[in-house]
Amino acid sequence: MNNNWNRNQMRGGNNRGRGHGRGRGPGGFWPQRGFRGSNWRGFNRGGPRQNFDGRKFNQQWMQKTKRDGPSKRLSEQDIGVTEYLSDHEGFNGIIKSRFSDFQVSEINEKGEIAKLTDLSAPQPPIDEDVVDDEDLILNKYNLEILPMETWDNINKLAISPEKLEPVKVDVTGMSKEERTKIHDAVKKAFGESIVGSTVTENDKKFVVFEKYRKGVRIDNRVKWVWPGEYVRFIVYKENCDTMEAAQRIADRLRLNIKPSMVGYAGTKDRRAKTSQWFSLRKVDPRKIVNACKDLREIRVGNFSFSNDNLKLGMLQGNVFRICLRNVTASDECIDKACTLLQKNGFINYYGLQRFGSRIDMPTYEIGKKLLQGNFQEAIECMLSECEDVLAAYRAEGARAALARVSRNGGNEARVLRALALRPHDLLGALDKVARNARLLYIHSYQSLVWNRVVSERLRRAGRSAAVGDLVPAHGHADEAIEEESDNDDSQTDLQTDEPSEDTATPTNDTPKPAEQTDAPAKKLIPVKVLTQEDIDSGKYTIFDIVLPLPGYSVEYPPNMVDYYKELLEKDGLNLDMKHKYKSYSMCGGYRRCALRPRALEWRRAHYAHHAHDLLLSDRDLLDGRSAPADDGKYKALLLTMTLPTSCYATMALRELLRVDTSSDNQALQNNYHEDGNDKNGKDNKDVEANENVSSGEKRKIDDDKDLDEDLVKKTKQNDDE
Repeated sequence: MNNNWNRNQMRGGNNRGRGHGRGRGPGGFWPQRGFRGSNWRGFNRGGPRQNFDGRKFNQQWMQKTKRDGPSKRLSEQDIGVTEYLSDHEGFNGIIKSRFSDFQVSEINEKGEIAKLTDLSAPQPPIDEDVVDDEDLILNKYNLEILPMETWDNINKLAISPEKLEPVKVDVTGMSKEERTKIHDAVKKAFGESIVGSTVTENDKKFVVFEKYRKGVRIDNRVKWVWPGEYVRFIVYKENCDTMEAAQRIADRLRLNIKPSMVGYAGTKDRRAKTSQWFSLRKVDPRKIVNACKDLREIRVGNFSFSNDNLKLGMLQGNVFRICLRNVTASDECIDKACTLLQKNGFINYYGLQRFGSRIDMPTYEIGKKLLQGNFQEAIECMLSECEDVLAAYRAEGARAALARVSRNGGNEARVLRALALRPHDLLGALDKVARNARLLYIHSYQSLVWNRVVSERLRRAGRSAAVGDLVPAHGHADEAIEEESDNDDSQTDLQTDEPSEDTATPTNDTPKPAEQTDAPAKKLIPVKVLTQEDIDSGKYTIFDIVLPLPGYSVEYPPNMVDYYKELLEKDGLNLDMKHKYKSYSMCGGYRRCALRPRALEWRRAHYAHHAHDLLLSDRDLLDGRSAPADDGKYKALLLTMTLPTSCYATMALRELLRVDTSSDNQALQNNYHEDGNDKNGKDNKDVEANENVSSGEKRKIDDDKDLDEDLVKKTKQNDDE
């Protein structure tokens, strides 16, 4: 087993266990989790501690062997990213040298930017001022709610030392709201001495009141007095992803809240500092503040209330603040490149993180096998992340493979469990995988096709609109372009929000074929085909052109349909992307070919140490940290830009720098400070004392150094091979 992998996975005797983070799994079976976000709650800072045998745990985990040796990662060329819009020489700058170099603030549907400024919990409104049913309760016995005879009977029940028969109130035909009024009125009059419940007897509904005694369930529900059913709040997080933050907040609340019950509009990546909105239904904001006060990487605040839960896609975009380190180009070169990006924009490619990191099994290969109906191969590809599990599955079957998976093995365990019961029901086993996790692979394949098509379109017709291009129809140019239904892409690494890993409801029966393929098509924006007359008018530019993701609801551009057909038929697929099983039929969508970043600003900064923070985060401002000194031998470029949903910031940086944005390439540049004057080991103590390094960065300096060293070693080893 690879020693570097073992060291990285098990690092940290204080249970910090960084793992590999969680995001788009590197071609593996499910979005990967490190220990911090895993179901091993003893490793979760936010969860209750559990006693377990550490040696036994280590041995069990060690049996789950990852792939031997480092895997070479995908390159931009592998995913069809080959073209540029601007002609300039480019320059070197390290992307995400530190996680603090990448900061993202969500923009909600109202156009407001998420900024954490207030950590306090709001005070509840005075009960009498709340406009609700309490206004009807004018005294202890509200005769508008119940007749006096019923109040007398309930009162006798409360004060009698003898056991009396429960009081029944016939509520047949009443709405839930009307029944709630009765419960609230009695609870206000008698407190916990009377216990109420709603029962059904012979097709009639009754509210039953009885005297509290041991063994009778008390109604512990607290009246919700806040001005909206859902509490919304800003979550600032660093060095953890959105789903991990949701898990940790849910664990801390201990209210039987599952992570999937935490609402958010988009997912943000781990290796960044981000601010975004979360929502919870009827959870007191004071409880949220109290539960999260000790979470080291997460802060919450800026509470508000709404009657709507947050769902993926409920945002306009994201504001990115990015620091590119060790920039050696002249100021003139930098300004020229930034001006061209501002003017000419960038190709709206899907970035590398869309496809996982393993070149031997990228996510689009799994998606292709699913679309082809090769379910056996797809399952084996999914299991290939863990060689021991895959080998056991091939040699001895699902039961043997399941024995090598931890009890909380997630989607992997679900599939193997299903196959252990019904070995030949491959489709039924795949249905146990969360729907969004399955769609992740299929959308990855669609994205690969789109990337290759847009590159070919630029090679054929250049950067101007051409006859046969598609554009939104008249009156729809300013509408958001629809992609596949689960996409909101705003993932900070560096995309703008990928689909979540929500748990899907398992289906007991294998989906029916054929008759389910004609599902109602999703309504997409109407498009028009450009004619020569349109081109001569000069009204259309590259920024108006859209290209479809393959599917049964889209119209293909006449000037590119042949290339779509060539790519799909090469993989044994058709243009309509219909499958005999509904869940694998793709309706498609449209995506703009090119975009201009909005509100692009840039400035240069200088720094003395590679670990100095150059961007102040929301947390830094709350803690009263001052701006870093603009002084030192190294130069950085600080960028601010706004991108709509479904756009990758790395693709804008690629256009700016004209360099490969892959993590392998970036890691090779990240040892620039090891020149004899700025060694990691020599200056770490100075760094920790320096005011320009945040507490979060201090904790991560050694971890990031080790990660960078590992990436460099892996890349060099692959190059040697």
